[in-house]
Amino acid sequence: MTFLFDRETALIPCGTGQFVAECREIFQNPSGAAFGGWVAAVAARAVEDHPDCAAPIVSLQMSYLSAVAPGEVDIKISLLKSGASTQFWRAELSQRDMITNTADIVTSNRKPTNIDYQLTRPKTKAMDGGIRLEAMPMTPNWVATYEQYIVQGTPFSDNGTPETITWIKQEDGRPIDRKSIIAICDTPMPRTFFLSEIPRMGSTVSMATYIYANEEDITAAGSDHLLLRVSGATVRNSTTDQRVELWSKTGTLLATSNQIGFFR
Repeated sequence: MTFLFDRETALIPCGTGQFVAECREIFQNPSGAAFGGWVAAVAARAVEDHPDCAAPIVSLQMSYLSAVAPGEVDIKISLLKSGASTQFWRAELSQRDMITNTADIVTSNRKPTNIDYQLTRPKTKAMDGGIRLEAMPMTPNWVATYEQYIVQGTPFSDNGTPETITWIKQEDGRPIDRKSIIAICDTPMPRTFFLSEIPRMGSTVSMATYIYANEEDITAAGSDHLLLRVSGATVRNSTTDQRVELWSKTGTLLATSNQIGFFR
């Protein structure tokens, strides 16, 4: 079975370290620009597809210089340094010879240690006690590719805090991997949506995602729902940050992500 996410992030190799992706309607925002999680995912996939990639992705730092328009996206991958267990990569995405995004990506083979600590997964309501996100006018097309239940926080309302908790999984049952983890970390609504009744639109300027899960953790999480806890330290002066924790249903911290964005 070919899952939608795999089809929509497929790359065409066109030379050493060069690929082409196609930004289609399903992963576009209402403005027509590509969903930032899709942009980060295709950058990650280009590194994974590079013949010299020797380890799993553990971090991605993405800069959003300009919107990615519908159509072809050129991706250029460079290996900056390769060590015994860790590689440092640079990805550049462009359209019509203009750079739209850059990403610094680290791949590494990490080993188990005798230190094993993580935060405790937040206690929260079950999915049936939450708000199911449904397709609505002005809802981005890509929202329909996920099944989501918000169990803390009410959109388009002043909750007094931007913190939310959401259960999420791929709608078609695709098991998670590192690319989809990176995309999922960019799915939360803007934090302004939980501090105002008026939709205040904005855009991400930069996003950093860190993956702690090993392959066994990812396999165990499978296609089940994941828990997204999202908070923000500041929403003021037209600037907002977003802090994400992504948990497996059984309580493993899979990844965290931080981003800064501007809003109107």
